[in-house]
Amino acid sequence: MPSVQCPACGERAFARSTTGKATPLYREIYYHCRDAVHCGSIFVVAMETLRATVASRVPAPMIALPMTSWRHADNDRAANDDGPPTEPVADAMTS
Repeated sequence: MPSVQCPACGERAFARSTTGKATPLYREIYYHCRDAVHCGSIFVVAMETLRATVASRVPAPMIALPMTSWRHADNDRAANDDGPPTEPVADAMTS
């Protein structure tokens, strides 16, 4: 399960259980705040499948997801980005 922050205190929360309200495209997940002593928040996160970026080789006959194409950002690869990253300079890290 993806990690989420507690909306009350900002601490990380962990997935504890899911509800019966689940479909192939939608699910509700109960999260518990890791700071049980000071916060103790329990909240529900909805997880929904929105679209596909690559079509399935074995599609489900009753599910039709909208297709979108993956867009690369204009700055994904700079013109000089042909090799591995360089080591950081010690002076640049302290200033």
